[in-house]
Amino acid sequence: MTDGAIRSIVVVGGGIVGLSAALAFAHALPQARVEVIETPSDPAALADRMPSTLPATAHFHARIGIDETELIRRGIALHRLGTRFEHWSADGSTWIHAFGDYGRPVGGIGFHDLWLRARRARQALAYDRYSAAAMIGEAGRFVHPEDDPRSPLATYVYGLQLEPTGYRSRLLDAATGAGVFISPGAVAHVEQREGGGLGAVLLQDGRRAEGDLFVDCAGPRGHLISSVDESVEDWSSWLPVDRLLVGETTSTVAPASLDAAVATSVGWRWAIPLPERRAFGLAFRSSETEAARARRILSLEEEGAHGGETVAIRCARRPRPWVRNVLALGDAATAVDPLHGTNLSLAHSAIERAIELLPGRDFHPLELAEYNRRTEQETLRVRDFLALHYLRSGRTRGEFWAGLGKRALPGTLARTVEHFLARGRIPFFEEETFEKRSWVAAMIGLGLLPDHPSAMTGAVPAAEAARAMHAMAATLADLPRRLPPYSDYLTRMRRS
Repeated sequence: MTDGAIRSIVVVGGGIVGLSAALAFAHALPQARVEVIETPSDPAALADRMPSTLPATAHFHARIGIDETELIRRGIALHRLGTRFEHWSADGSTWIHAFGDYGRPVGGIGFHDLWLRARRARQALAYDRYSAAAMIGEAGRFVHPEDDPRSPLATYVYGLQLEPTGYRSRLLDAATGAGVFISPGAVAHVEQREGGGLGAVLLQDGRRAEGDLFVDCAGPRGHLISSVDESVEDWSSWLPVDRLLVGETTSTVAPASLDAAVATSVGWRWAIPLPERRAFGLAFRSSETEAARARRILSLEEEGAHGGETVAIRCARRPRPWVRNVLALGDAATAVDPLHGTNLSLAHSAIERAIELLPGRDFHPLELAEYNRRTEQETLRVRDFLALHYLRSGRTRGEFWAGLGKRALPGTLARTVEHFLARGRIPFFEEETFEKRSWVAAMIGLGLLPDHPSAMTGAVPAAEAARAMHAMAATLADLPRRLPPYSDYLTRMRRS
C-alpha cells in the first residue's frame, strides 16, 4: 500500500446499497479493511427495497464479481426490457419505454427524425412498434441479444428485476468472501475528528468503529452525512410524490420482462414482475389522498393487492454527497420515487465514480469537488427525466395531475423540452443516465412532438424512408413468433 492511501473503510447500512459499496471497495482496495455496520433498515431507502435496475448494472456486476446468469438460475432476478406506461399522456394511450434502439437510420439520418416526419404525414406506426425490446417484451418472449449488427436481436439491451431478499443474501455472501467484516449495530452518535470530518461512529452497544473513510448507506435520513453537512435540496415541486403504498402478491404469475406504470387520478401505480411473485404499489401525494383511500384504490385497480405498507418519502438530493471523509450513497445522497427504477442504478453509478476518483487519506478538496460536480450533473438529469413525466405529460384528469402542467420546469429540463419541441433535438449534457434514445421515446410517448422536422430529413426522400420503415416494422412484428416464451427460456437457463 502506498503512503497516504485509504487503509480502512466503515460502511454504515447493511442493505443492498451498503453491501454493494463494501464489495466494490474491497475489490478496488484489497489491502484496506472494509467493515459494514448493519443498521436497522429504513423503509424509505428505496434503493434497498425496490431494486429494479437499468442496463448499466451489467457493468457494475462485472466489477464486483456478481454473475448475472447465477442470479437468474437461483431465482433472484428476471430480465427487464423496459416499462409499459398507461394513461400518462393527454389521450390516455399506452406506450412502452424500451431499452435499446428504436428503428435504424436511413441514409445516415436518425430514425426518430424520419419517424417524426412520417407521423406528420400519417404514415408511421406508434413509435414503440419499431423497438425490438418493446415487441419482444409485450409478447412475453425473450432471448439474449445477439452480437450480429445486422440482426434485430442486436438492437436491445436489458436491466434486471431483482428479488431484494435473495439479492441482498448473494451480496452478503460475496462481501464476506471478499474479506468484508460484517457487524450488526445501531448508530448512537458520531465523533468528529480534529480538522473536520468523522473520527469514529459510536454504536448503541458501546462499540466504536474507526476508519479513514465513512460511507453513509443507511437511507435518506443520512445520519453520517448530516453530521458534516446538513444541506438538502428539495425537489418536491418537480417530483410531487411523497407517499408510497408498497405491497406484493405471492400468487403465481407468469414471468415478464416489462414492468408497468399506470397513471391514476391520485398518482400512479406500479406492477413489477419478480421471480415467483409480483411487487405492486401506488405513488401518491399525502395532501390529497389519505392512506386508507390509497389502499381502496389500489385494491380495486390491482388484482390481488391487499394491505401494503405506507412509506413517506421526500424527493431531494444532497448538494455535497462527499464531504471530507464522509461519502453518502443511495438514498442518503439522492432520493427519488420509483418511476423508471433508477434508485439502485444511481447508487451503482455513484459507487463506480467514487472508486474512479478515489482520493488519498487527505481527501483533497479538488478531488471531492470533482466527484460532487459529476454527481450533481447525473442526479439533476435523472430529476429532469422523471419530472418530465409529471410536468409535461399532458394529463389533467384527477386531483394529483391538476395544475402540474402549469408548474415551471427546472432550467435544464426547460432547455431540453424547448430543443425537442423546436426540431426534435436532445441537447447534450454530461453524465446522462438516460441516453438520447430514452429521452426521445419519453417525449414521443408523452405526446410532446416538434413543431418542425429536422432539416436533414430532406436528404432522404419520403417514399424511400417509408419503405424502410415499413420493412423494419414488419420484421419486428414477426420477431416474437420466432422466439421462445420467456417462461420457457427461463426454465432452460435454470436447468443448464
